[in-house]
Amino acid sequence: MTPSGTPKRAALYARHSTDKQATSTADQIARCQAHCLSRGYQISGIFTDEAVSGKVRQRPGLESLLAAARRGDVDVIVTEDLSRLSRRIGHISDTYDILSFLGISIETLGNGTISQIDVGLRGTMNALYLTDLADKTRRDMKAAAKRGSVPGGRTYGYRATPRIDENGEAVRGLREIVPEEAAIVRQIFEDYLAGQSLKRITEDLNARAIPSPGGGLWHGSTLVGTASRGSGILRNQLYRGRIIFNRSEWKSHPETGLRLAVIRSEDEWVTADVPELAILPGQLFDDVQEELDRRSSVRRDVKEERRRLGEERKAQEAAERQRLLRLRQERTLTNAMLFFSGKLYCGTSGQKMGSLRKGLYGCKTESCPHCPRTLDSFFDIAIDALTRLDPAEVLAAHASGDIQARRDGYKASIIKLEQQEADARKEIAAVLDILGGSPRREEVRTFLSAGEDKIRGLIMKRSTAIRELRLLSPTEKTALKAVGVIRTYAGRLQADLMDYQPNKRLRDCLNRVTLYPGRVVIDWNLLAVMHLLRIDP
Repeated sequence: MTPSGTPKRAALYARHSTDKQATSTADQIARCQAHCLSRGYQISGIFTDEAVSGKVRQRPGLESLLAAARRGDVDVIVTEDLSRLSRRIGHISDTYDILSFLGISIETLGNGTISQIDVGLRGTMNALYLTDLADKTRRDMKAAAKRGSVPGGRTYGYRATPRIDENGEAVRGLREIVPEEAAIVRQIFEDYLAGQSLKRITEDLNARAIPSPGGGLWHGSTLVGTASRGSGILRNQLYRGRIIFNRSEWKSHPETGLRLAVIRSEDEWVTADVPELAILPGQLFDDVQEELDRRSSVRRDVKEERRRLGEERKAQEAAERQRLLRLRQERTLTNAMLFFSGKLYCGTSGQKMGSLRKGLYGCKTESCPHCPRTLDSFFDIAIDALTRLDPAEVLAAHASGDIQARRDGYKASIIKLEQQEADARKEIAAVLDILGGSPRREEVRTFLSAGEDKIRGLIMKRSTAIRELRLLSPTEKTALKAVGVIRTYAGRLQADLMDYQPNKRLRDCLNRVTLYPGRVVIDWNLLAVMHLLRIDP
């Protein structure tokens, strides 16, 4: 019962490792239900993982159980044994920490309420059980391989010949040659050495309706396998009368349970000669291995050549894309993206000037004596006007009261952001002090991650505010630098009017470009001039 007098809400969890234990989960749940009934618990949920190893972290049933615990739907978790939750000591320890943080206890049928000591002792015992079981199995298989027994499943060309030893125990791993399949193996080796391709060999076998080792169609991978693991019919050493065991080991990812084959060093391999199981002469087998290596080398060369040609083709395609992009930019520039486009005014009529045709501009006043104007007639003096901007004008534009108010706003924002960052760091430090500096609970990790994200966001905002404040606070040095950027752009336009970047950058800095007879007057957006330093520092 809970302190309020209501029954405890119990979540039941059951798991079994293989599909051969299909009844195990139901039996576990039945015993857990009886346990809850005897203690007056209210069952709030039943969670199961069937045919899933206890070494795997990411189990649907266990994840659903923990989600229910985080929602506050559970007071106690009941399971047959601690090993049902996990057989890995690190995982069971993390799970216990999460549940303890949430105020949820774990009860097992044999040991009652689980404590931190139980987690350490039983978690270690479960982990040792897995290690000892794997070691014993591997030792037995090594010993059997040395005695001439073939470990693993059925190999094409052989059949199992089990017998009973003097102690009444079954002797496994004994094999004998299947003549019909042995003939197929010899034919495959001879055809491959004669130069036939894997595709042709498999097509011939399938056309003759000869079942593959798996009972279906033949494929190239069935024959060639994997070189590092020595798999595939053409690489199987058993056909020359040699057993190789312990060549690789399978490792399971601790979270997903996915298995990965890892090749061991050769000094760990177990090798035994079994001449009575040889289907092929040793020379034929060795010749085929050389042919496999030769064809693999040719395939590597072909792949490398294709890769090289592919890279060259990609480089050519990228260069062509850049060329087309430049052409598009130049075409666009001829229409509406020159530095004065949309900014050009007639000094005589005061009206805006537009493009009448390529290279010809004019205002709408029919009697204007100075329109239309050709680009050639004002281009040089317009470029000269760009170079005449005085840094003192930039400094004067930033001395107004409005700009000072904006600077004050940024300064206040920077101070506020610095204080918020300091407060966030103090909050994290306080939590770490309470937890002793080693938080493992998921909720605490989530809190710390959120705190770090908040601090990063504050730092980015403060950096932006500092940069904007600097641009609004020009010095003689920075104003001169900004004017230098403009003069550099003007020089580039003098060399090539269709240069995209200076046209784009300068147009953003101009309010008006007014044409008078023999001179050009530019009305600058002097705040935008300083922002050129963000692009060309």
